[in-house]
Amino acid sequence: MKTRSILVLMLVIFSIVQVKSQELPPKHRGMHPELKADGKVYDENGKQLGYITKDGKVCDVTGKVIGIIANSGDVTTGNGKGIVGTMQKDGSFKSKKGYVVNDEDGIIKVQGKEVAKVEKGYKYKNHACAVHCFFSTESEDAKEIDENIQK
Repeated sequence: MKTRSILVLMLVIFSIVQVKSQELPPKHRGMHPELKADGKVYDENGKQLGYITKDGKVCDVTGKVIGIIANSGDVTTGNGKGIVGTMQKDGSFKSKKGYVVNDEDGIIKVQGKEVAKVEKGYKYKNHACAVHCFFSTESEDAKEIDENIQK
């Protein structure tokens, strides 16, 4: 009887650990992120998710580089693994899966749906679409991008 109760207790603890250990979304992602004029990115609740430097480094709040926007327009993860997509000549971004992200007057849209914002004072327009790719939970490529960041 005592052995059986210990076994049941262990199974209960094991099942609780399994439920709690489910993969959580990365802390650098949020709903409707906004890129401020100073390069910092915040979610819709005002929590800072990260920042983008003037030379195109995309960082989480700890300072870890999670993405790079090259002068050529190529956007990759910080470790160079997995190409995310390319900036187009018209300022839009095309992901490797073919999704087009547009920046229209500070509103970043994917297929007509608003997904992020850029404050008017931010001067590097080609950085706008990276906000959606690296900071939005609504990014179609989010899971793949985050897996490449972790490698």
